[in-house]
Formats: sequence, structure tokens, C-alpha cells
Amino acid sequence: MKINKLDWDSNFFGFEVGLAENNSDFSESENYHLIILKQKREEEIEIEGFIKSFQETKVVFNKKLEKDNLNFLDDSIIDFDDEVINKEILYSLAFESGKYSRFKLDSNFPKLKFELLYTKWVENSINKEFADKIFYFREMNNIIGFVTLKNNTNFSTIGLIAVSENHQGRGLGKKLLSKVEKYCISQNIFRLRIPTQKENRPACNFYEKMGYTIDEEIIIKHYWKKKIH
Repeated sequence: MKINKLDWDSNFFGFEVGLAENNSDFSESENYHLIILKQKREEEIEIEGFIKSFQETKVVFNKKLEKDNLNFLDDSIIDFDDEVINKEILYSLAFESGKYSRFKLDSNFPKLKFELLYTKWVENSINKEFADKIFYFREMNNIIGFVTLKNNTNFSTIGLIAVSENHQGRGLGKKLLSKVEKYCISQNIFRLRIPTQKENRPACNFYEKMGYTIDEEIIIKHYWKKKIH
């Protein structure tokens, strides 16, 4: 199995990015500046001419939704389709959502690229490419939380979810997630999936308290080409 070139990532970052697995053929690794290795289980892999700079474990939480959740109602949570707001208001919340992202924590990525990546995520969620729904939390005319959702045939997946740093610890994340669950049930979708990082303990603890369990774990490693001096 050859390394799979990631076209979108390569175009966005301005260098060749490849995706590999343990059994990949690394003979053409020299064509890449960054190789992203995904593993189902931990195994040390050496790629000649590359240095491993970062590692995380992506986890996907899963929950079967029950119809009794349909009674939840909170007028402070608004459907973006019903009341459109300036997309720039959502950018800082998106950055907060990605603070445990590998694109932020791996220092080989420029900070501006991390912010541009999450800015594009917001824009592509608004234009319905990355998300079908956006809900946001408004308090005193301030937008202090939001969540994006993508629907599939048998389940929905949360893309971004965040509460402003100054308003965390007030149960707003629970309200946003409950709103999403209510919406899914209203669409006859009874399974919700939420990807995050295992290293993001606050998020993992929150989802577990909300009745979610881990359905999938993937180890992700970054290998960067060694610099030639």
C-alpha cells in the first residue's frame, strides 16, 4: 500500500502531505514533507529521513439517543438558519474548539495556518459543505458558544463545539449538546458521534457524563522530513 497523498492538505499548507498506515510502502516517502501515520494500535515506526514530532489519540464518542430528550427547550440557543450572524463572531469560538488540535499543538505548523484552517472550517460549515446545522448560544447580545453538526443516513456527527473561555463551567456545553440531541431526534436520527482527542480530558469527561462512550480510537503521528543543513 503506497502513501496516499492528501490533496486538500497539501494545497492548504503549501507542501506535500501524505497519509500512511503501518503496512504502507515508504519507498516514496522522499516525495513528502509531512507524513501522517494512522494506527489502530501502538507500534513504533521509523521512516528514514523523517522525525516524529507529535502523537495523539483520536477518539470518537457515540451515544444512542432516546425520544424522551425531545422535551428540551432553550430560547437562548438559536439555529443559524433562523437568524444569521456575522461569521467572524464564530472564529474565536472555533479557535477555542481547536485548542487541543494537532494542528495547534504540533509547533511545526505555523500559528496562522491553524487559525486559517479553523476559519475555513467555520466558513465551510456556514455554506453547508462541512455541516448541515449550526446552533449558537446568545446571552446579552453576545455569542458565547456554538456547535456544528453534519447529518448522515443513520447518525449525525458534531464537527466543532465550544464555549467562550470566560463562560466555561456554567453548563452551557450541556445545553448546546442537548439542543443537538433534540434536533437529531426531530430528524429521526438516533445516534450521535463526537470526535475529540483522548488527551483532551475535560472534553472526554464531559461526554462521558452526558452518557457517551468511546466507539473508536485511532493513534495519529506526524513525521516531518529532516531539515538538510
